[in-house]
Amino acid sequence: MQEKTIRGVAWADLVVTLPFALPFIAEAVIALIYVLDRWLGFGTPAILFEMGPLAMMFVHIMGVLGVVWALARLRIPSLLLARTDALARLAVAGLILYAMTEGATPVLWLFAATEIGGSAVQFVALRGK
Repeated sequence: MQEKTIRGVAWADLVVTLPFALPFIAEAVIALIYVLDRWLGFGTPAILFEMGPLAMMFVHIMGVLGVVWALARLRIPSLLLARTDALARLAVAGLILYAMTEGATPVLWLFAATEIGGSAVQFVALRGK
């Protein structure tokens, strides 16, 4: 059960982070986030995220690291990697929440929720181990 949970969370991460690792696709995903922002009526100015070369480099680095981390957990679904991932997800959720307090789109709640949810799922699966 634990190995299945670790791999399930890793597959979800791979699906979410792969688009950010790929030029042009990452830009489309970010644009989609702002379309969703407008559709939900938040009206967050997109200027807060200028998709210039420097910003996109960091987006792609995040995507590549997310893909590599997911592949590592798919290949070696160990308790250590799952615990590390569960803790790291809480840190990432904190950074997402901080970004929203600084004016980032509330659509990022979706990302924060998946981070917190992935952490909780793994902590429950690892309980007592």
